[in-house]
Amino acid sequence: MSSKITGIQSLRACAAILVLASHALLYPLAEQSLAYGRLGWLGVILFFVVSGFIMVAVTGQGRFEAGSFIRRRVLRVVPLYWAFTFMAALLALVLPDIFKTTVFDGQQLLLSLAFIPFYNPASHGLHPLYKLGWTLNYEMFFYVSFALLAVLNGRQRVLVLTVAYSLLSLVGLILHPESAIPAFYTSYMPLAFVAGAWLGLAHVEGRLVRMPRAMIAPLVAIGLAGLVEGFWVDRGIMEDETAFLGFLAFACAAIALFVGLEDRLPRFRLLELLGDASYSIYLVHIFAVAAVAGVLLKLLEPENGLVVGGAIALAIAGGLVLGWMVYTVVEKPLLVRLRRFA
Repeated sequence: MSSKITGIQSLRACAAILVLASHALLYPLAEQSLAYGRLGWLGVILFFVVSGFIMVAVTGQGRFEAGSFIRRRVLRVVPLYWAFTFMAALLALVLPDIFKTTVFDGQQLLLSLAFIPFYNPASHGLHPLYKLGWTLNYEMFFYVSFALLAVLNGRQRVLVLTVAYSLLSLVGLILHPESAIPAFYTSYMPLAFVAGAWLGLAHVEGRLVRMPRAMIAPLVAIGLAGLVEGFWVDRGIMEDETAFLGFLAFACAAIALFVGLEDRLPRFRLLELLGDASYSIYLVHIFAVAAVAGVLLKLLEPENGLVVGGAIALAIAGGLVLGWMVYTVVEKPLLVRLRRFA
């Protein structure tokens, strides 16, 4: 994008805060996992829809150079993720007791660095060694898929991507593959990226900014209904297909409103700044949550509701502050240095 879309930056911040809040709540209150877990899941779905939007917005309606695109995406995502993966691996090796679901394993480390999905017995899911990296496995899948369609125009890319991801999701729905790689790539989660791509196409074609006023109320209603439905459905599992549709509806409505009404909505400078730091916040927040909440709950009374609430609030604040520091001190200067290779 030639300039930042402030609404998208704000939504990136909201997504990061949702994931952070989810983990801050789950740390001391793990027995109440469904609603708190879905806060984070909503954040991830919003991240994916935003990612699909941005990929179309930055590549436009024409063809683009696939090699340059992949190179820029890799430089943007990989170095910081690898750094945190190595950090988690080292800590799991020398201080294994500080982790709940991370265990050092050399093979897992290599697969994680290569963005290859595998079943992790420690976390009981398709998670890399640094558990948060499962979303980045999908992101790399998105980037490669998009690059393979570089010879098509914007609308053709989105159409082909929609058909391909829908077919993969259908295969997963019918066959329920158990092996890690087919199970991962036949999930319905990539459909969030597809939804974002359609919104990105509407943006580059100028249809979002021409959104009639009559669409505002229906979009607000759709978003609120999706949000309620996403938290209301309770079949004992966090990642429920029906709840996914509700959260997807909310994310799509939010992006349509924030982008289409950008000139009419107030600007939230703090959210925009946190949006810039959202990737660092996402990657580093779990360390802040473990350090702040873990230490406070050990030193104080973990049965006291005020203590628990204070620990959660401080963990959220600590995650935001630490994420901003990593963005300012590490991520931003690193991106400047890597720009010459883009």
